Amino acid sequence: MAIFEEYIEQTARYVEKMRREGRLVREQLGLSTLLPFKVGPGAGSGLVMKSDTFLELGSPTAGSCAFALLTDQPSHISDGRVCLIGPDVQESASGTLPFGQVIMAGGEALTEVDYHELVQSQYVGDQIEGFMVKSTPGRIWSRISTDVAQKGFSFELLGMALISLVKTQIPKATAVEVLFVTSGKADLQPLNDIAAFVEKIAKGIKERRWKERGFDIADCAFGGHCGSCEDKSVCDEVKKLLHTRKQLAHVTAGES
Repeated sequence: MAIFEEYIEQTARYVEKMRREGRLVREQLGLSTLLPFKVGPGAGSGLVMKSDTFLELGSPTAGSCAFALLTDQPSHISDGRVCLIGPDVQESASGTLPFGQVIMAGGEALTEVDYHELVQSQYVGDQIEGFMVKSTPGRIWSRISTDVAQKGFSFELLGMALISLVKTQIPKATAVEVLFVTSGKADLQPLNDIAAFVEKIAKGIKERRWKERGFDIADCAFGGHCGSCEDKSVCDEVKKLLHTRKQLAHVTAGES
């Protein structure tokens, strides 16, 4: 899994550059498992209304960036580290911030097959109380509710929650760290530059996985981003047929 190593290094260099340029950079090891809000399937509704929002992150006007990186060299990942560049949740008077999020996971047994699961872990659905994520590829638009803000919701705690969810969803991930950036829209551009290369690799992984199943999505108009595609229902049916075929194969193998 050397394909993401260069971008893990670039992300580390980006953090150091932000520090040299005088940005507020805070690194914490979220080792405690005690969180003041619920985490796990069904922990929240997955929806935070505008009227219930304490802080909005990564809106189209504020700017956002999100991507995930994977390595089979866990020593290259600082397990439990949550790095924040910029103001924390309770420090924003404007009610809105730009938002960058990078999740990095390492584990000796990890392969590119695990990458899709890692990417999906960025979009937590109903798994974090009072936290909503609306997303498109490479972008992440989130809301933090007033209720959980009053409980002390912070980026360190959000990072801890994400790390916990990644390790639950991908047990082979033995080291996970998270980077958040809220310092300014311009500070997201270097991350977006990295994200562009990561997205190309991710697309290649997706194409290889589908080819292994007998389908070529290289000509897909949406680059394999199913949520944007008018033919999503057709692909969903194909997935169901593949699943059924696998089940029949298992049954046949058991009978032989």
